[in-house]
Amino acid sequence: MDIAGTMKMKSRECVQISLLMPIFRSEVARIEITPDEVLLVDRMNKRYVRTTKEELKTIFPKNAEFSRLEKLLTAASLPGGRTEFTGSELGIPALEKAKVLFYDFSSKEFAVSPTELTSRYTQVPLEDLIKMLMVLL
Repeated sequence: MDIAGTMKMKSRECVQISLLMPIFRSEVARIEITPDEVLLVDRMNKRYVRTTKEELKTIFPKNAEFSRLEKLLTAASLPGGRTEFTGSELGIPALEKAKVLFYDFSSKEFAVSPTELTSRYTQVPLEDLIKMLMVLL
């Protein structure tokens, strides 16, 4: 199954990934990664997880650092850069069979606004949201 999305990256600050529903192109999930925390948002079921880098150490490998992810994404955006990765290469071993393809890079000016969640969203344990993301992928 192919899932489309968009990604914005602000150097040394934030990577924001929106996963989009095919055909309608509405956001079904968002992942916001900063050097210190990760926010996973399930837009369809109005739930989210906000977790710190320290809490993620038990789930992700030791080399899953923001700076490493930023370096991979920056290299992919350069002419002739490698643009296809497995989930494992991006630091997500549970998605080792998933292939992520980056394309259509832009150098246009943009803004990355922190994700705001209303009171309609419920915070859930990290394990619950990871299970949901696994079903999507």
